[in-house]
Amino acid sequence: MPRKIKLYSLALRDIENGIAFYQQQQKGLGKRFENKVHTTFKKNQKFPFTASLAYENVRYKVMDTFPYIILYEITDSYIYVHRIFHTHQEPLY
Repeated sequence: MPRKIKLYSLALRDIENGIAFYQQQQKGLGKRFENKVHTTFKKNQKFPFTASLAYENVRYKVMDTFPYIILYEITDSYIYVHRIFHTHQEPLY
């Protein structure tokens, strides 16, 4: 059974900010970004350990199409998403 995705509040904010930013750039692009985030989550659920280790137990997955990285931790039951950030940003913890 695949692990459930749990988003920390900062990760949820990151998604909302990304959607808003891309929607301002072009109508419908925000929705495409949101769909790509969800597609990446599904890949992470199927193959959670294929992403590289960033540090300690935190892994990172580079998204296709959009220049974003997803930082997450894996437990027996969950994938905890810490942040989703643009590759030109420095994530704040």
